[in-house]
Amino acid sequence: MARISSLNINTRSTHPPAPKLKIKLKSSMSNTPILVVCWFRTVWSRHCALLAQEWHSCSYNREGRLGERGAGVSPRSLELHEILGTFPDVISAGKPLLLTKEYDPADGTKVVKTFLMVSTLEPTPQIPYINPIMLGQNHHERILREHLEKFGTKVEYGSELRSFKQFDDHVLAEIVRQQDGKEIVEQVKAPWLIGMDGAHSVVRKTLGLEFLGETREGFNIVIGDIRIKSGRREFWERWGNPREQYEDVVSFLLAGVAIDPQAVLASRERSSKKSTKSMEGEILFVFGDLIWSSRYRPNIRMVKQLRVGRVFVGGDAAHCHSPVGGQGLNSSIQDSFNLGWKLALVQKGLSPSSLLNTYAEERLPVIAEMLDKTELFNQAFKTGGGSEVKRGGDMTQLGVNYRWSSIVFEENPEVPIEAPVEDEVHAYSKKSETAARAADRAPGAPGLVDLSDNSVTSLFKVFSPSRHTVLIFSSANSEVPRSICDITKHQPQNTVHPILILPKGAATAITAATVRQGGSFGQVLIDAEGHAFAGYHIQFEAASDSEGVTVVVVVRPDGVIGARVRGASGVEQYFKRVFA
Repeated sequence: MARISSLNINTRSTHPPAPKLKIKLKSSMSNTPILVVCWFRTVWSRHCALLAQEWHSCSYNREGRLGERGAGVSPRSLELHEILGTFPDVISAGKPLLLTKEYDPADGTKVVKTFLMVSTLEPTPQIPYINPIMLGQNHHERILREHLEKFGTKVEYGSELRSFKQFDDHVLAEIVRQQDGKEIVEQVKAPWLIGMDGAHSVVRKTLGLEFLGETREGFNIVIGDIRIKSGRREFWERWGNPREQYEDVVSFLLAGVAIDPQAVLASRERSSKKSTKSMEGEILFVFGDLIWSSRYRPNIRMVKQLRVGRVFVGGDAAHCHSPVGGQGLNSSIQDSFNLGWKLALVQKGLSPSSLLNTYAEERLPVIAEMLDKTELFNQAFKTGGGSEVKRGGDMTQLGVNYRWSSIVFEENPEVPIEAPVEDEVHAYSKKSETAARAADRAPGAPGLVDLSDNSVTSLFKVFSPSRHTVLIFSSANSEVPRSICDITKHQPQNTVHPILILPKGAATAITAATVRQGGSFGQVLIDAEGHAFAGYHIQFEAASDSEGVTVVVVVRPDGVIGARVRGASGVEQYFKRVFA
């Protein structure tokens, strides 16, 4: 039996790629607006964002079945699910992080500690989803797939991109799919190709993009899928720790310096033998067949560019990460949102193609800084015994920002933000979680009363993946907010939603009937609990001023603040950077 330094048992699994077939049956040609070659659920978020923009896409997934891989959903991803409209299903299907049971190395049946691997934090009005959840990939994919089907789009499994060529006005791809044990080759013509097809990306390799970084040979990890015939599932079970050497049984994940991956993988009997682990007469687990197993070598890599002509890469095709902290998967979701809204506008002819260059401009510094945070990985392998990982802003991804971006705009910030100058260029910034500056995440705010029907809503519910949301904070009902609305009306139709936000008790001549009849504003919200004004650091010093004081925050479709300005001219300057 192999000497195992660390054994973690989880009910989540990972399926290997479906085998490639070698028989060509026939060839056909089809056209699709946007061709997406995906690996897992990260790209489906991009699909939903594209479809919310009323622009259809076609997806091919070369796996013939669903599986589990990264099960952690970060707080920032939960916020994006709220904007996308998938949050209720995700939060209903997900679970909080499980307690971990640590066993005595000398007695594998004795529990020595029960603890949370990651500390929990208290939510706030600005950050309502502060703690990550666990959601198995098959459930996560099912939710996104069902939402895609509502838009009339289906993900085709068992298909793969074999090759592609790009031309001045389109991309021509060869897609191979299975049918009755044979291959069908299809030529697909599309104006754009998005490659999120994993670390072994055909798209990246075809483009000739160098995958810079390192493969860490010193960490021995074996992963796989194994069926659990019986056993409790309310805990994570852990025997040993990655720094020490103890014998134990082979299961879902084996990690540590004493493991010989080749020996484990070479012996099916060694890796798939039905095993039991008992404690005080109780059988904790009975293992069945081993579905598959593989050696995992941590890759810390990234590309230097995310776009070549009409082809893009994202997700694991563009960057590989430490498996600790859930950074890779959740970063891929942010890739999807960042590119999705921009590509939809360009394809509709509403924005110049140069807007697509900001995908790499904004995302590459974030990826580079994330890969530089190797302490997340090292901490996991240096911690002796059961201990809680202290969680900062990095793992939540709430502090991810684009303050260097050429398309964000901020004029004369009315509220000084206490931050050192060098913090402006940090892609991960704790202050950016709640600073509400241009290029930061847009904070949440509950307790908003919609003047049209007196219903209560929140900012995350009014943000949209298909349009910009213009938040007009005003202390009085004056002509200033209306002049801002006039600017929004000159933007392409259905791309901008202006919302007037008034403090509780503000005098206004606007009535519910006026709003319902399509007045100047798309919505008028009363900040009944004060969370919006406080969360966006807006303090009006001259409440008696008849003109009032106005601050405008423009929130992009990806939930990032695109602009923070004082009036109509600032709003106009921002939209000139986005639209053609």
